[in-house]
Amino acid sequence: MKGLLPLISQAILILLFSGFLRAQDDDSMRVVIPSTENASLNILIPPAGFEVSTAFNGYISMPNSSAIIMTQINNANYLKIAEGMTDEWYVENRLTFISSGDVKSDFGVKGKFFKSSFELQADTWIRYMVYVGDLEKTIWLSITYPSKLEELIEGEILKCLQTIDLNRVSDEK
Repeated sequence: MKGLLPLISQAILILLFSGFLRAQDDDSMRVVIPSTENASLNILIPPAGFEVSTAFNGYISMPNSSAIIMTQINNANYLKIAEGMTDEWYVENRLTFISSGDVKSDFGVKGKFFKSSFELQADTWIRYMVYVGDLEKTIWLSITYPSKLEELIEGEILKCLQTIDLNRVSDEK
C-alpha cells in the first residue's frame, strides 16, 4: 500500500493545477482556485471488512489490500473535474483506461466514475476514480484494489457507491 500513496498524491496535484475554474465577475474574469479537505467518512457505508484508516482519510481492508481514499474538493464541480480525465492524463499517470460512466446513488447524488488499471511491483491493480457532488464541491473517491480480487471486491464497491449521501455528515466536522 505504501507504493500507492505517491501515485495518489501525484494525481491530486495534477487535478488541482490543471483544473482551475474561471468564473464571471462584473465583466472581468477571476480565477477560482479549488481547495481540498478531508471528506466526511460518514457520507458512505464502506464494504464489509473495510475499516477507518489511520494512514489517510478513508477506509482500508488490509486482508484484501484495498483502500478508499476520500477527499472533498471545494470550488469545483464534478463535471468540470471529469473533463480533466483525458487520454493524456492517463498516460501521464501511467494508468490504463478501462471504462467510465455515470454514478447516481440511492440518495440522488450524481457523479462520474473512471475505472483504470496500473502495474505496481509485478501486480495489476484496479483504480476507480469517482467524482460526485454539486455545483460548489466534489467528493473524490480513489478506490484501489488488486485485480486478482476483482470478482470479490468490485460488486461490493459498486454497492458502496449507492450509499453515498452528502447530507450524512460527520460529527467530527
